[in-house]
Amino acid sequence: MDLVKQDALITHVRERGGHETQVAVTLEQFFDGNDCEWCIAPNRSEDLTLGDVRRALVELRGHPDVHDVLVELDQLEFGTYPDDEWPYASGAAVITTLMPDEVDALLLEVEVDPSGGPASSLDWLVDAPAIPAGHHYVGVWWS
Repeated sequence: MDLVKQDALITHVRERGGHETQVAVTLEQFFDGNDCEWCIAPNRSEDLTLGDVRRALVELRGHPDVHDVLVELDQLEFGTYPDDEWPYASGAAVITTLMPDEVDALLLEVEVDPSGGPASSLDWLVDAPAIPAGHHYVGVWWS
């Protein structure tokens, strides 16, 4: 665990009201320095690692029909985070022209639950990206 990056992420999220609401962060902000296996997709198979989830989301972001992929952080759980904890994320925001079932098909290997959407706005998510014309939000979740 990179404690400097952990602190930088937590500070960034707190400054945006993350103790009361969900905040979107980049894949790099969420995964760089993070080795907390249960911080996203906690009920996945034991042989599926945090690195596998990261790789799948980075590959999804590189898909020609995907504009961006951001991690949707849940509200911050702790005032002071333990050294082995990372802010928890229940899902990812995918800005895309793909439909939810198409996004799910691209993420089969990382055991996502059925995605939500499409939606034309992300008013509830702090630091959500603008949605370009012709695109929409698809919410990817893990239980």
